[in-house]
Amino acid sequence: MTRPSTALTLTPAERARTIVASASTLRVVSADLSLDVHRHGVIPDGSLMFQAPADAFLNASGVGDLGQRVTATAVDVTTVPQPDRLRGTLTLAGPVHDVVEPLPAGMRIHLTGSDKPDPSTRLLRLVPDSVGLAWRCEAGDGEPPARQVALADYRCAFPDPLLGYEAEWLPHLQADHSQILTAIARYELGWEEDPDDVRALGIDRFGLVLRVRDAALDGGGRDLRLGFDRSVACGCDVRNAFSALLERALPGYGPIC
Repeated sequence: MTRPSTALTLTPAERARTIVASASTLRVVSADLSLDVHRHGVIPDGSLMFQAPADAFLNASGVGDLGQRVTATAVDVTTVPQPDRLRGTLTLAGPVHDVVEPLPAGMRIHLTGSDKPDPSTRLLRLVPDSVGLAWRCEAGDGEPPARQVALADYRCAFPDPLLGYEAEWLPHLQADHSQILTAIARYELGWEEDPDDVRALGIDRFGLVLRVRDAALDGGGRDLRLGFDRSVACGCDVRNAFSALLERALPGYGPIC
């Protein structure tokens, strides 16, 4: 019997802010243009800043114009190789405007690679008025795969503090400690035998998520959240919290790096 879980997880708004903050590419689409954006910035209210060709979204700067409406899509994938790496998709929709306000320190260099304006490009700001999240991990029975995130919640939320650490630590955990992950999954499931396949899927300040595949599970697999004993904020916290998980499942095994 699977051990009951009361582990916390990110709110949809926190998940959305984490995805947009960590995305390596955004697909920005209007009625007549599709643009792949490889550098973007997110300001505190959740608006996006990005560079575009000078002739893109031409009606974005008209006097009194609310801005041409666009949609920006970010795709989130796990950093650990596995059959289905897609974890979720975030869609932000709203008007774009030319950036006329002073930029945050370092933002121009981040967006353009230069601290000088480029007349062949424009800096634009997408102000979301609609936030759609499709999160495919840890889905509960009857839970919709996609939802609208309340705009006020999105604007007030913060990205998860582990968004940068996750990309490095998950592959290390899978490559160097896969047998430990399997043992922990076996313990949490309450099984005598190892599951067929266990992969690290994600981590946030509340816990580690494993994707477990086995013919004995409904649908052949499930996502298993292993809650930390307390919320974490950095790599040192993660290692301590994971050591506590390990001690619970494999008493006396000792900490890992």
